[in-house]
Amino acid sequence: MKIKRTVKIILMTLVITFLILYISCSTGYYEVENNKKAKLTDEALKRYEQDLKEGKQIDLNNYIPEDKSYVNNVVKLTSGVSRGIEKSMNTVMKYIFKEMEKAVKENNN
Repeated sequence: MKIKRTVKIILMTLVITFLILYISCSTGYYEVENNKKAKLTDEALKRYEQDLKEGKQIDLNNYIPEDKSYVNNVVKLTSGVSRGIEKSMNTVMKYIFKEMEKAVKENNN
C-alpha cells in the first residue's frame, strides 16, 4: 500500500509540474517578446527618419536594440525537465489508454 501511495504522489507531482511548465510556456510570453524585436521603437524610427533626411548611410542594425539573452543554466535545466516530463507523461498516457482499451475489449467479449 505504501508503494502505491508513493507512486501516486510522484505521478501527481509530475503532472502538476508538467502543467505548470506547459502553461508558462504557452502563455505567449516568448512570442510577445519576439514580436517586440520585429518592430522598430518610436525612438529608432525617429532616428531612422532623421538619418534618411540627412542622407546618411542606412544600416538596419543601427535601429534595432541589442537583444539580451536571458538563457542561463536554470532555464536550460527547467526546459530539460519539462521535456523529460512531457515524454514521461506521453508514455504513461499511452500505457493508460492501451490498458483501458484492453479492459473495454475484454468487457465487450
